[in-house]
Parts: sequence; C-alpha cells; structure tokens
Amino acid sequence: MFLNKKKKIKSDQTTEENLKADSQLNDDLIVHNMPSPSKLRGAVGKRRERIPTSFNAVAAPKNNFKSVGLFIIIGGLVFIIGLVYLSYRFIISPTAEQNNPPTITSIPTETKVVAADTTATSSVIIPNITDVSTVTPTILDSATTTATGAASEVMNEELNGKNISDLPPLLDSDRDGLNDNEELLLGTNSSSSDSNGNSYADLTEINNNYNPAGSGRLIANSNLATYTNSVIGYEILYPKSWLLKSLNNDATAIFTMPDDSLIQISVQDNPDNAGILSWYESSFPGVTVAYDKLKSTDTWDGVWGEDNLNFYLTDKKHNNIFVISYVPVVNNYIAYPNVFKLMINSLLIK
Repeated sequence: MFLNKKKKIKSDQTTEENLKADSQLNDDLIVHNMPSPSKLRGAVGKRRERIPTSFNAVAAPKNNFKSVGLFIIIGGLVFIIGLVYLSYRFIISPTAEQNNPPTITSIPTETKVVAADTTATSSVIIPNITDVSTVTPTILDSATTTATGAASEVMNEELNGKNISDLPPLLDSDRDGLNDNEELLLGTNSSSSDSNGNSYADLTEINNNYNPAGSGRLIANSNLATYTNSVIGYEILYPKSWLLKSLNNDATAIFTMPDDSLIQISVQDNPDNAGILSWYESSFPGVTVAYDKLKSTDTWDGVWGEDNLNFYLTDKKHNNIFVISYVPVVNNYIAYPNVFKLMINSLLIK
C-alpha cells in the first residue's frame, strides 16, 4: 500500500517534471521563433530609411516637370513677342505709314528744276481730239532750242495781261471737294456729291481711279482721253476738251485749260539712275520730305513739291525723271486741282 503511494507520488512528481519540461520546451520555442528587439528596430529603421528615399525619387521628376514647363512657357512668350514684332514691322507699321502719314514739319522754299538741254521744235501739229480717246501727236522738227525755253515762251504768252479779277470765282455747289468747273469737265452733277448714285462720293471715286459719272474705271469716262507718248513710253488721262501740244521730240507735253492755265509734262534723263528721293534731295538741297509727299504705283515712284504744283517721279528702272507741273494763269487761282491729281494718278509708264 505504501509502496503504491510512493509509486503514485513518484509518478505524480514525474508527471509534474514532465509538464515543466514541456513548458520549458515551449518557452524555448517561442523565444527562438520571435525576432529579437534589435532585429525589430533594425527592420523598422530600414523601412523608415527607405520611405524618404522613395519620396526623393518621386520628387525629382516633379522638379524636372516644373523646369520643362517653365522653359515651354518662356519659349512660347518669346515666340509670341517675335510674331507681334514681325507683324508690326512688316504689316501694321507699313499700312499705318501709308494710310496715316506724318505731317510736314518744315520744308524750305523749293527751287525750280531746269530741264536738260535737248533739241526742241517750235512748230507743232495739234492733233484732232474730238472723236478719239487715244492721241499720239506728230511733231515737225523745224527749230533748235531747249525744252524749258520753248515751254516757257508758251507759258509767258498765256500769262500776259491776266489778273485774278478777270477770272470767275471758284464754286463747289454740292461741297463734295470737286469745284463746279471740275464737275462740268468730268460730266458729274454739281448738285450731288454722288453723281452715279453708287453710294461712293465723286471725289472718292476719282481718287481711286473710278468713273464718278458712270460705271467702270476712270478710263471709261467719255469726257477723258488717253495721251500716248510712244517716244518716251507712257500714257496719261486728260480732259478731252483741253488743247494738247507736244514739244522737244515728245519730251514735253503741254495741256491748256479753259482758264488758260497749263499742265506740263517734261521728261529728262536720269544719268545716275537715282531713286526719286536721292534725285530730289540732290536737286533741292536742304529740303525735308515727309511721307505724305511720297506716292508710288506699279510703274513709278514720285514725290510732291512744296507747293503741290510740281510732282516729280521716276520709273522703276530709274531711266528718266518726269516733272508734272501745274502753271496757273494767275497766282493762287487753281481751278482744276483734282483734275491735276487725276492725271498724275493715271500716268502709266510702259
């Protein structure tokens, strides 16, 4: 019985020892399977170190994107500014200069141009211009003089004994800029500023080479004729009723107005092949030319004289100098200023 108790006690002790041993074994397994605190701190540290690194890797492209975007914006602004400058330089500025030329500050008194000495004729044939629109005068050579001298003799003959009181006053009944003398000459209505009723004023049409008395271009006006100079090579419109004389082997053409004033076209050589501004400045030293004095067409470049009674031009090849002058029979009596401009604008050099 006691032996059984001892065995039982021993058995119980053995069981308890076995349980403790098992418990110690489990603890050992748990301890060995769990990571050490240092390893845990190291792992966390590595993770914390990798996070900023990943942020820096992402941030770098953002800075690159900003730089590229800023470069694109600056480049775009430079491109736009360049376009604006080129537009102003080559489109806006020339158009503004043409449509709104500056006014003249001061222009010294202009001296008279003396035409080159060439052989002239004192005997001329006046062509019949009543039934034709294109006139080519024929010259009979019979004398020797200068172009300027021959023209001056005709002018002086017409000016003798005239004064402003002998001439009728100038009227503009419809106040359209064309005086009544010009309206009568061109066949327009002196009581209406728009004679053909096309909503454009008569003077506006004339200045743009259109017929104010009908339809079509100005050449279609039945009151105008075309003078063709085959020797020099040019054409010009003029009132059909005006007397036409040609001198100096066609180097000079003179148109006589109803009030005995004259419009003269003289042509001389341009030996230096100078542009019109260079020629003008050398002919009239010290004279300042403003943009509103300049005019160009497809066949010539010209400049107005100071008093607007002389217009100087040269062909595009600079072979000749043309001088177109309005010589009033009496000073300050300019009866046909718009017809004078009409003739200049219609000049075509071949």
